[in-house]
Order: sequence, then C-alpha cells, then structure tokens
Amino acid sequence: MKLFGKEYNEKNKHITYHIFGFKISKKDKLAIAQEENNYLRSVINYIGTDKIPPASGELRQWQLELLDLMKEFDKVCRDNNVQYWLEFGTLLGAIRHKGFIPWDDDIDTSMMKSDSEKILPILKEHFKNSDFIVRERAVTMNNFQIRIRHKDYNMGLDIFQVYNYPHNEFTPEFKNNLTNKIINARKVFDDNHKTKFMTEEEIKQAQKDICRLHNELIAPVDCESSNILIHGIDYPYLKSEYVINSDLIFPLKEAEFEGCNFLIPNKPEEYAATLWKNWKDMPATTMNCEHYFENYKSTVGEEK
Repeated sequence: MKLFGKEYNEKNKHITYHIFGFKISKKDKLAIAQEENNYLRSVINYIGTDKIPPASGELRQWQLELLDLMKEFDKVCRDNNVQYWLEFGTLLGAIRHKGFIPWDDDIDTSMMKSDSEKILPILKEHFKNSDFIVRERAVTMNNFQIRIRHKDYNMGLDIFQVYNYPHNEFTPEFKNNLTNKIINARKVFDDNHKTKFMTEEEIKQAQKDICRLHNELIAPVDCESSNILIHGIDYPYLKSEYVINSDLIFPLKEAEFEGCNFLIPNKPEEYAATLWKNWKDMPATTMNCEHYFENYKSTVGEEK
C-alpha cells in the first residue's frame, strides 16, 4: 500500500494523491487553465479577433508613443523617396485591427537593402538631437536589423532589410533549398561573430562579413530585381519566412493604421498567410508577442 504518492493521468488530466491509503483525485490546475484559455480563444475566434478592443492604460500610452515615432519615420521615408512596408505583427494589426494588435508593443517594418542604405544616414541625422538613437546591431544580441530606439527605455521601430534574389522560378523545392542556404549562411556568420558586445569597429567588420557571406553563399547583394525577395544573413529569426514571392509585396499600397495611412504589401492577406497559417485567429498565447512592455518605461537602460 502506498502511504504517499502522486500519479498523473494524461488521458483525463487528473492528479491522484495517495495519502495513508486514501486516494484523492483532482483535475490539474494547469489543465483547467488551459481548457479555460482554449474556450476563451474559441469564443473570440467565433466572434472575430478584429472585435477585440484596443489596449488600455499604460500599454496603450506606449503604443501611442510608438505611433508618433511611426508617423515621423513615414514622413522621413516619403520625403526621401524611400519605400518601406509594415511587417509582421504591425502588418497583422493593420489588416486585422486597423491599428496595433491589442497586446503588441513594438513596430516592425521592412524595406529593400538599397533603400535601407540610402535612408540610414538620413535617419541618423534626423534623430541626432532627439530622444531616439538609430543603431544597426543590438547590444546584447547578434541582431543586425536597423532599430530606431528610445534612449531611455526599450521602445522602438525595427527595419528589416530585404534583398532581391537573381532567380524567377518559384517552386516549393526551390524555396526550401534557398531557405536552408540562408539559414546555413547565418550559422556560419554567428560562428564567426559570437561576441555579445561589439565595438563600432567590430560592428563594421561584421557587416562586411555579412556582405561577403551573402555574396559567396547566397547571391550577389547588388543583383537586379527579380520575382523573388529574401531576408538575408542580417535577418535574425531562423524560424521565420525567408523567401518571398515579390508580387506579394510590390507594388506597395496604403492601409489605415490607427487613423493614419501607412504602406503595406500589395497582397497583405495572402502574405500574412505565409507567415501565420491561421492569422485571423487568436494565438494560443500572447506571451510570445510581448517583447519589451512589462511596466511602462521600466526597461530603462536595457537593450535587446
């Protein structure tokens, strides 16, 4: 006879405790919470995720400050004939909520590599005497996307660089092979540049290495336009979409976002479907969407 013990029944999600020969069975609290979460998600998905109300309180104030930054970024790009488009969660917010996803806390954009090279010095000059800095690599992570970041806390706007790939035939097999080629090139780069903190000189050398590896292992950086766009070695997320059919992105068009008009891909819903299979539905958890916002302006001095 078991005096003390605990068993877990995977099938019915019950925990059975053995205490002096007695059995006490109860449902796992985590399983109960998961069931409640799944039920809530199913209700929201039935009603429509676009019906979720906007954020409130401090998170909403954070989003409105990001909106001001986005409007400033948009103006600088338009004044200098540079094209960008809303990307990832920010794009999803535009097409699903006409603004921020209620739990989102940063802004994602993309632009072609040639445009990013043109706008980078302009952005640095524009924000030189402001509350923002323009950096090309995260201090504590090996991420090389451009980020316009508040000097005092972790509010920011990311600019991901996109490249033309000199090939026109877009097949699933080709896409998989090219994706693996990009991922392997990124791993080579990471093996060569493991330092978390880099001096300005080391950052410049790393960027030269990005260009070299891109040319050697993927394709010439300055190749002419084609039907295929890719995220390159400077793209930090190994599990996201690397290879894009260009007609999903171009020609760009405008869409409403928080009462403003910003640029988005040509076929936003079709593009969103390549990023998230069920992009219209509530995600299983919003925790993965929380990048920087914990308590408003509590990330002073931190960098990601």
